[in-house]
Amino acid sequence: MKRALITIACMMLSIAAFAQFNDSEFSGVLERHRAGMKMDGIKLNADEVAAILSNVDGLDRTAEWQQYKKNRAVGKGLIIGGSSLAAAGAVVFVGAGAVWIVAVAFGAGLSAALGGDGQEAADNISTQLAPWFYGAGGAAAIGAGSAIAGIPIVVVNNKKMNSIVKDWNEANGRVSSDVSFNFGAAPS
Repeated sequence: MKRALITIACMMLSIAAFAQFNDSEFSGVLERHRAGMKMDGIKLNADEVAAILSNVDGLDRTAEWQQYKKNRAVGKGLIIGGSSLAAAGAVVFVGAGAVWIVAVAFGAGLSAALGGDGQEAADNISTQLAPWFYGAGGAAAIGAGSAIAGIPIVVVNNKKMNSIVKDWNEANGRVSSDVSFNFGAAPS
């Protein structure tokens, strides 16, 4: 009888040894929030993010996350800076063009009315305003190009950050509520 009780007691105590426990102190569905993370809608601080990234399916993904975060910031900088330069260049381009047209019309007309050479006056005005016009047009084009170049950088790095979050969720048995709608080629 003693032997049976000891055996049953040992079996009861050893149940915990065979149970599967989540060794992570984090529970819930992880999601990327800008360049950081949220778990079940609560924003995580840098230490919590580092703890999560230190074990993503057995790998330390902290360095990758930091690189993707840095690249994403570069892309956002290109978008914001390029858009600002394009807008400022467009404003100066339109303004210089309007001033150029009005100045040439009035300058040539006034010069001709006073007995001077209207064409020479128009050429002088054009020489002074052309650098502003073409420079502003170039700035607008460079800014638009920079903004367009920044878009794929942000998109690619967001996708890479999302894949790290997805890997963590899958490795820890979490079901993500990501819903996506994509345009493009499909296997069917």
